[in-house]
Amino acid sequence: MRRLFWIGVGVTVTVVVYRQGRKVVRKYLPASIAERAEQTARDVGERAGTTAQEFRAIFTEARARREAELTAALLAEGQQDPETTRAARATGARREFPAGGPAAAVDDIDDDEAELGYSF
Repeated sequence: MRRLFWIGVGVTVTVVVYRQGRKVVRKYLPASIAERAEQTARDVGERAGTTAQEFRAIFTEARARREAELTAALLAEGQQDPETTRAARATGARREFPAGGPAAAVDDIDDDEAELGYSF
């Protein structure tokens, strides 16, 4: 509760200082300079918004591309259909182990680790 109280105090002080500062600026600055400063602030805000939108678009595209790469790598380069795998997960279907049961699957993993030269 103390933190919430002090956050509220900080917000209130910030708003009061901002409003009083604007009044002082309007009072002592010539109108043309104040208008120019406001226009500059609007331009900076618009540019920042445009930059943020472009960044989001680029980030979303890169994230989708990376997700596709990881999905392809995890599904052994297209040996399994991603939609089939998702549907199997959604229905609760279990993974089928190779002949020999789970122990054979572990052996396959050990072989892969030996081939790659590292393990997790």
